[in-house]
Amino acid sequence: MKTDGSDDEGGMPPREPRSQTCEGCQSDFNLRVCTVCGHVGCCESQLAHNTAHFKASGHPIIKSLPLSAESFTWCYECGRYL
Repeated sequence: MKTDGSDDEGGMPPREPRSQTCEGCQSDFNLRVCTVCGHVGCCESQLAHNTAHFKASGHPIIKSLPLSAESFTWCYECGRYL
């Protein structure tokens, strides 16, 4: 696995979430998980704790929760869905 959370084929393996709620505000709605470390944060429509985690850690890739075949993957560095 690369340091950005991607594997060598460009796929984003699911990372085990560290929490069932946002680690910043304990929201349980519209959560995202960091593919590098498993940090769980809320989305921009709330308090944007996932964005704050990216800015503080440099971890660029998140997946939407709950993890499933329908989860989207977002790259902060690219500014697009993967």
